[in-house]
Amino acid sequence: MGKTLFVIITDRLSHIIGKGELIDRYYNPGGVFSHVHILMTNDDRPDKAALQRTVGDAELTLHNLPSGMGLLAKTFWCPFLLRGWADHAVALAKEIKPDLVRCYGNFINGFAGARIKEELSIPLFVSLHTQPDQTRVNPDVDFKTKIFYALSKGVEKYTLKKADKVSCVYGSILEYAKNNGAAAPFVAYNVINPDKIVRKNAYDSSGILKILYVGRVIPAKNPENIIRALQDIDAELTVVGSGSKEQELADLVKELKLDKKVRFIPAMPNDELCRSMHEYDLFAGHSQYSEFPKTVLESSLCGLPILFNSRRGTPVPEFENNLAKMVEDSPTGYRDGIQFFLNKDNREEFGIRAADYADGHWSPDHAEKIFADIHRELI
Repeated sequence: MGKTLFVIITDRLSHIIGKGELIDRYYNPGGVFSHVHILMTNDDRPDKAALQRTVGDAELTLHNLPSGMGLLAKTFWCPFLLRGWADHAVALAKEIKPDLVRCYGNFINGFAGARIKEELSIPLFVSLHTQPDQTRVNPDVDFKTKIFYALSKGVEKYTLKKADKVSCVYGSILEYAKNNGAAAPFVAYNVINPDKIVRKNAYDSSGILKILYVGRVIPAKNPENIIRALQDIDAELTVVGSGSKEQELADLVKELKLDKKVRFIPAMPNDELCRSMHEYDLFAGHSQYSEFPKTVLESSLCGLPILFNSRRGTPVPEFENNLAKMVEDSPTGYRDGIQFFLNKDNREEFGIRAADYADGHWSPDHAEKIFADIHRELI
């Protein structure tokens, strides 16, 4: 019969499919399970065939347990009031009889997983992908996100106290997990596209410096200072990503007469992105979040030199390891950084340094094996 995994997520998978961000075996690392059931806490109806690659050769079944504004109005996500809603997840688990419950995040999905653990004694593994306490106090985070994180506080602790294993995909999340009841949390980096990353093997530039920015275009991840830094520098920037700042940035490019230096690509399939990263000369990122960006995991594995801003407040732990050129979050800071990388030797030094560090900490094979081993241990 083989082993069965029950995955519970809050994501709308159709959005992830639309953005081209599916990763092979992401929901079944190492192909440990023969059957994978994914429960979404929403009413999404994603393309099952497109999702098959995320579970490898396993049989995939999709389920929905909608939450939404109606549930929020009735419960304010109070654990006691959420029990009736979570009972549906418990009943489904009774029917499926999984060997392991896996939650990506400790929000309302984590509460459902915790209730299954309580009622059926099925092992629960939770991975954390954000640092909620930092997000709650971040001035650059939008109001809707702040409300979400304010309401989720009660279920976050409930989940972490019940979980058998808690992993953090970045070092900055570790202290939060400890402070909120997780027993022996540890860092295990996200599995990055395992088969599509192409390693950069030369650092010569064909003339104008080609810079890549990848990420949501939102207040806390706003490449405005990178764009401003391009004035009077022989460099061009490709921005891959969409968000609330798109029009504002397009207007800025026109105002600064940088139309020939900046191009915007709202979305690109992750396979294509990973295959083409090595063609650029420099990865320039921006974030005021405490999490280590997935895009830096990808660009470092590719061997691209990385330019990034120093964060206000607590530094991002991974950036303390000298794998990127860190600059002040200002047009002047980024301009100095870009000028530094006009030198081929500097690009080569930082590119090789980033790749060496990435290979030792988050290479796809290594990351996938860690999660597969955890799954085997718990079942």
